[in-house]
Amino acid sequence: MGIDVDPCCTLRTKCRFIINKQSVGDGIVSIKKQSQRTWLILLFVILLISACLRAPFTAVGALIHLIQNDTGLNGTLSGLLTSLPMFAFAFIAPITPRFVRRWGMVRMLFASMVGLTAGILVRSLVPGILGLFIGTAILGVAIAAGNVILPSFIQYRFQKQIGLMTGVYLVSMALWAGVSSGFSLPLAVSGHLGWKGSLLIWCLMSLFALIALSPFLRERNGELKAALPEKENSESAGSIWCSKLAWCVTLYMGIQSILFYTVLAWFPSMLNAQGLSMNQGGLLLLVIQIVSLPTSFLAPVLASRAKSQTKLVVTSGIIYVIAFAGLLNGHWILLWSILIGLGSGASFSFAISLFNLRTNTAEESIKLSGMAQSVGYLMAAVAPVVTGYIHDLSGSWEATKIFLLICSVLLTVLAFGVGRDHKVHLVVRRRS
Repeated sequence: MGIDVDPCCTLRTKCRFIINKQSVGDGIVSIKKQSQRTWLILLFVILLISACLRAPFTAVGALIHLIQNDTGLNGTLSGLLTSLPMFAFAFIAPITPRFVRRWGMVRMLFASMVGLTAGILVRSLVPGILGLFIGTAILGVAIAAGNVILPSFIQYRFQKQIGLMTGVYLVSMALWAGVSSGFSLPLAVSGHLGWKGSLLIWCLMSLFALIALSPFLRERNGELKAALPEKENSESAGSIWCSKLAWCVTLYMGIQSILFYTVLAWFPSMLNAQGLSMNQGGLLLLVIQIVSLPTSFLAPVLASRAKSQTKLVVTSGIIYVIAFAGLLNGHWILLWSILIGLGSGASFSFAISLFNLRTNTAEESIKLSGMAQSVGYLMAAVAPVVTGYIHDLSGSWEATKIFLLICSVLLTVLAFGVGRDHKVHLVVRRRS
């Protein structure tokens, strides 16, 4: 016995299948377009925030001569002014993850950009030395929080492109640090903005970052659990502070920070003492930042592909040694500036990459990052103050140049330890 099939019913079923299939296809295309749009917005956010993490305070080094003339700051206080953000990095880095666990990465990034904008405004608009130092301290705290959060934000949002996006983030940071170093003085003098107006300009970038971040504020805080561990049991997790390798990485981070931030604070002044104008010194500081771009991008890519990073890390240290040894002779300043740029870009990128390369888990990576940034930036914060004080006592920058040469030698020695392919082992503390 046969079964009669209604042709109209069959046709309607086929039509529904075709319509549903087309709807699913349109939905997939729509999701892909939305994902691409979100990816581009996130890329824009990372570029803006990474620029804000350096430009607002690297500009001070190029303007320090004008600031001293206007406010009467001596070398020691000027060094303290350039060091305040590093002190903030040292003390804020270890406690930032606690706030991120509570409020989420996006909200904390947004808060850091709000704080940065407020700090820039206070620094430029509140009259007197007090406003200058308070504003610098506020923006230092904001930048410190952003320094800790942004790498984890990249790790979560770009899980399959971490190396590439880390390179983009580091290049953007170095590029805008160079732009602020090179153009802040011309804007202040030739642009008739003064040092306060030149520093005030950078709040525009933090405002753009706030606008770009605002659509993501509606997201829930669940993003955090993918990037940070829950508050762990200290008995089972172990201590990073008892690891010899962790201390080597921390010292490497600290010494390369000493070299970079001392150059950032005093390089134009050093060159001015050798007969160059402050304008020329600022432009050479821009050269350093621009030259650091390719090594900032290539270093983490090459490091991630090599089993051992010893040759790469040692080479960056040797470049530094040659540069600071050459700086002592007073000639070929452009060449030594280029070498300083190559060394600084590579050594900073290697230091950041070591947080992942020398650990096995995200928990260990966060602990190592917090330790290295806290101690490392504290070391870097002291250096400009000390070198400024030495200059006040001696009336010369020669002692500072010798100090930088010694630090570059120590960095090269440490490179042999941190470059080998081995991992941090946490020392477990047993409760009695």
